[in-house]
Amino acid sequence: MPARSMRRRLGAAAAATALLAASAGPGLAQGQAAVYDPQPPPDSAYVRFVNTLGEEVALRPAFLPAARLGTKPEERVTPFAVAQRVTGGREMVVEASAGSRTGRAALKFESGSFNTVLVQVQGNSLVMKPVVDQADFNRARSRLSFYNATTDCASASAVLAPNGPAVLEQVAPGTAKARSVNPVTAEIRADCSPGQSAPAFQLSGLEAGGMYSIWLMRPDGRNLVSFISRDTTARWRG
Repeated sequence: MPARSMRRRLGAAAAATALLAASAGPGLAQGQAAVYDPQPPPDSAYVRFVNTLGEEVALRPAFLPAARLGTKPEERVTPFAVAQRVTGGREMVVEASAGSRTGRAALKFESGSFNTVLVQVQGNSLVMKPVVDQADFNRARSRLSFYNATTDCASASAVLAPNGPAVLEQVAPGTAKARSVNPVTAEIRADCSPGQSAPAFQLSGLEAGGMYSIWLMRPDGRNLVSFISRDTTARWRG
């Protein structure tokens, strides 16, 4: 085996060990909401929106201020915001538009839950796919979530590049999985199927107690893209 290839494999193995190894510190799993102060009313939920399209999306939630989501990685994902009075099966109406496409959804959320709403294309319309997020994390480690925001990747995975093990795998379309990892630097690649992968990106700057999301999407309907964002929550002001 060439020396360069051997070094790359050893480097990937070291990154995998550092990223995925169990933390030596105590596990401090707590609800995500415990990080944020002040707390909203008990009949509230946290909601964020994600633009998976290749063009700007205009959002008009009946329960939150209107917003526009762009196509750069830093523009696609909103912070989690508080949606009030979600109990009793109340329907939370959202309207969206992008170019000539429009969509309307009546969503339901559980009180205290964290929810990610994927704005996706379906034919000539827009649909909103809600994903209920895992709200537990470990303050001694980083929490990493992987969202398969495509409609056609039957089983997506986030793996350590170039040929390392899977960090999160077998994620169905419109769903997510999460795990705690050590806050180290590594290179990540999101795979759709053999021969179908998004370009790899650098996983760096993770902080203990921080929460991050990896996104796999196909904005133009053909090419896969993947990126990471830090989960943030808009401050509740009452």
